Amino acid sequence: MHKKPSFKRDTSGNFGLTFSILAVPAVLAGGLAVDYVGLSVERSELQNAADAAALAVAREGKISQQKAEEIARSIVNANYGFSAAQVSVNLEDGVAGAQATVERPLVFGGVMGKKTMPVTAFAEATYAFTKYEIALVLDTTGSMAGGKLTSMQNAVIGLVDGMMDLGMQKDQIKFALVPYAGFVNVGPEYGPEINGAGKVKKPAAAWLDQDAKAPIPQSDLPSEFSRFAMFRHLKVDWPGCVETRVANGKALHDIDDTVPDPTDKLSLFTPFFAVDEPDNPYKYPNSYLPDAGKSMGKKNASEADKEDQLVRYGRTGKYVKPKNTDDAIAQVMKWKKPKTDFSPSSFYSNKKDPKGPGFGCEVEPLVPLTDNASEITTTVKKLKANGSTNMLEGVMWGWRVLSSREPFTGGANESDSSVEKIMIFLTDGQNSFGNLNNDLGSGYTSMGYLVDGRLDNLTAASSGQTNDALDKKTLAACTNAKDDGIEIYTIRLEEPDIGTGNLLSECATSMSHYFDAPSRSQLAPIFDTIKKGVVKLRLTS
Repeated sequence: MHKKPSFKRDTSGNFGLTFSILAVPAVLAGGLAVDYVGLSVERSELQNAADAAALAVAREGKISQQKAEEIARSIVNANYGFSAAQVSVNLEDGVAGAQATVERPLVFGGVMGKKTMPVTAFAEATYAFTKYEIALVLDTTGSMAGGKLTSMQNAVIGLVDGMMDLGMQKDQIKFALVPYAGFVNVGPEYGPEINGAGKVKKPAAAWLDQDAKAPIPQSDLPSEFSRFAMFRHLKVDWPGCVETRVANGKALHDIDDTVPDPTDKLSLFTPFFAVDEPDNPYKYPNSYLPDAGKSMGKKNASEADKEDQLVRYGRTGKYVKPKNTDDAIAQVMKWKKPKTDFSPSSFYSNKKDPKGPGFGCEVEPLVPLTDNASEITTTVKKLKANGSTNMLEGVMWGWRVLSSREPFTGGANESDSSVEKIMIFLTDGQNSFGNLNNDLGSGYTSMGYLVDGRLDNLTAASSGQTNDALDKKTLAACTNAKDDGIEIYTIRLEEPDIGTGNLLSECATSMSHYFDAPSRSQLAPIFDTIKKGVVKLRLTS
């Protein structure tokens, strides 16, 4: 018997044919997926490059179109490797737009007749709506004379102009200026106005100790003797400097921004008064009255000793302690004007200022926070180099002009998170108390004389000891200011002292906030770097 032929067929060939037909779109789809992923990755990286370019251009502020394109191109090329990218920049109304385009090769694009695909990224950047309060605390000591002072002035003016060129709203940027040397000058306008009869026509600012109520030790003047009275008696205007405050228990008025309060006399600011020093030109820089047998400078001088010293200043008859505000000023009417010698002092080789009650306060008055940039730059141009280095007072008054508290209340409230409070502090030297080999132990400083013991109770100490004590107080002041929300940049200019470098680096908010400038030529780039670090930017697209 024969089997019937089978009508079944081998279908393996059909499967192979079907797979071949379907494989073409599958492979093409897979290839396009690879290209799509590649394009997505490329676009993401290019977007990062465009973002960075827009931010970099915006940070520069007012620049030319050519410069803007150079910056954008360098960012895109050097940092992201898009050397073949087409880069363009648009500058308009404080907004910087950056666009970058590259042609990316396609893996399977040739099948569709296209070998490359353009990838484009665009970004816009402008300034975040942040307010800036910037205190420029500048060393104007004698060692700054010449090229250093000029370089500092140019760099500071460049910073101010550069910030103002950013095109922000006027109320977004305020500057304060605090020149400092041995003292800080708060401004003579805060002193009292006195009429011809010696009566107070207009009292001094409430934060000044007009009537010497604070128990501040002084080697020559009796307690509660108004220094403003003595200025008037000698027919010399109070120049505007003040002394360092004295701590009162836990109230650290010397290193903290405590509010001046009449109920705490030590919290008030004692006006500057340079007493007449003994007639020895080899040991004292500021003798402007004949000693007449009365030589000041006794250690632990009693009140009777100090009252006796007033004979040199022209006191006649018995000294009567003032009983009220008017008497404190009017007491000068009971005196005769003494013979004075206000000729230039020859004690210091680099200081030829006139002797007298204002000797040592040759520093330019500070400028409280203002949105008038020209007032800042005009004052910067007037700065002169004179005096010794007192970083403590520079830091403290830099903090005070940024504060919302008295004596200057122009700063925003410390709780306002929309405001950046910034101190830029520059010095070219070490802290110096000005120790001298005389009975007073020093020249007149913001803490009186060394024998007064107002610097950590030191009444006899080496310059190394007094400088170390000043450094510790300066660092404590910086720490307190930072705790109060102040961002601090510090600059050491042409000063090799390691201790000063350590002090300034610790004073700064971070190591990136500290700049060491071995050469004055580095100041302009440093201030430009600070400007870029200060400005807060945001991407708008």
